[in-house]
Amino acid sequence: MQFYPRWFRPLIAAVLALGFVLVIAFTYRWPLISDAQVFHYTDFLVSHGYQPYKDITDMNLPGTYLVEGTAMHLFGGSDLAWRTYDFSMILLAILAGIVIAAPYDWLAGLFAGVLFALTHADDGPAASSERDEAMAMILMVSYAFLFEALRRKKPWMLVPPGFLMGMACAMKPTFAPLGLALVAMMWLTLRKRDIPAMPYLACAVAGAMSSAALVLGYLVHHGSLGGLIYISRTITPFYAQMSQNSLKQVTYGILPFILKLLVPLGLVAAFQNRSWRNWERPALLLAVLSGAFSYFIQHKGYPHHRYPMTMFLPLWLGIELLLAMRRPERWLRTLGAGAIALGTLVGVPYYLVRIHRIPAPNLFTPSLVADLNRLGPERLQHRVQCVDLVYGCYSALYRLKILPSSGSMGDLLYFVTIPSPVVDQYREKFQQELAANPPSVIVVTNQWYDHNPPSFDKLQQWPAFATYLNTEYDLALTRTFPAEHGEAYRLYLRKGTTLPNLQAAN
Repeated sequence: MQFYPRWFRPLIAAVLALGFVLVIAFTYRWPLISDAQVFHYTDFLVSHGYQPYKDITDMNLPGTYLVEGTAMHLFGGSDLAWRTYDFSMILLAILAGIVIAAPYDWLAGLFAGVLFALTHADDGPAASSERDEAMAMILMVSYAFLFEALRRKKPWMLVPPGFLMGMACAMKPTFAPLGLALVAMMWLTLRKRDIPAMPYLACAVAGAMSSAALVLGYLVHHGSLGGLIYISRTITPFYAQMSQNSLKQVTYGILPFILKLLVPLGLVAAFQNRSWRNWERPALLLAVLSGAFSYFIQHKGYPHHRYPMTMFLPLWLGIELLLAMRRPERWLRTLGAGAIALGTLVGVPYYLVRIHRIPAPNLFTPSLVADLNRLGPERLQHRVQCVDLVYGCYSALYRLKILPSSGSMGDLLYFVTIPSPVVDQYREKFQQELAANPPSVIVVTNQWYDHNPPSFDKLQQWPAFATYLNTEYDLALTRTFPAEHGEAYRLYLRKGTTLPNLQAAN
């Protein structure tokens, strides 16, 4: 028996679908910035023979190289291509959510995916196609295969989730406990159903081992295994202790606004629902808790760190609330319908207005591209060095297909205020690379990790490098972009080099 107006579900589905279409319309022109442009340039370097973790100083795990590299080969490297990649991940998550929710109410999958798309876009272009989003999508697809494997009693369907879960852990290992817990839950469920568990376990392990073999093969092929181990013992632990916000700050930012409103209503519905107390319910809750664990253990409070949780949480909420709408109790039906309406009829317009107002200027990278073009990209091959984190210097080099003078990727360690042997070691390594192949051009940005506002005062944290710049180079120009949170770069030319005069173009 239906206890709500016949038009209610079509209206909800239509608003959600329109919301997703408008997210695409409002954001497809967003530029490629922040971490994504660094991954692009890193992939470009690897394709030109640079060895990850050896020639390239980078602490991202090999799963990131494999997933991002595959995406670049499928979609391309342009700004629009990367937006298409972002939309494709969300669409896959929506489809996987619909598969997961199908026995209960498929609409929960659409509800969850669109709410994620909205809250994700609300974080702005800098959060586009982050590793955590890719991990969240991979986990959602894994769950869809996992649930269908047990629903259809087809062990072979556990090969894909085993592989995908392994790839997610190869990007960030924070979800390894989730994989082990799911195996244990699956084994117990199969035992209760008197179904032999070994074929299922064998297929899951085969999938996981294939991802491990792929990662190991990648490292061996590039001669990078030793470098990865070394960086994991030096840079990674040091970075983990940097920029740690207080527990109060991290907790405050754990959920987007709309989910903070929906969680209490979903909990009330969950305590009343009896219709899906099978193993799938705790498995979904475990994904939510694992996402929260990953968010808290990173201790940074970055919005994209919560993506695995904010992708699974609305799916669980959607199922609970839509099931509540079928209950005979009038108050429970009202609660379920009201919460779904709140998330859709209020949440969708609320976030669309916010997303439409997000400025997405990207004057920094085109300006630097123009300056480097005036100097002549062909003369800058292996002769230009970025001293930047994620402001856009690497994006400029990627667009011009310029190889750097060294494999130093990011100045994270060079200007920190925390004394450490790790900092000293990597500063010395960078100085040796500069001495071995002095760049004709050095681009220094004012991005200073964990400092706001940005400032070129970061150079004072490394006097030896500041002296090197002042002695060996002339400051050719400084460009500032107030509309982009005060981002700026300085372009230094090595003394004695014959390059065009940039001052004439100012």
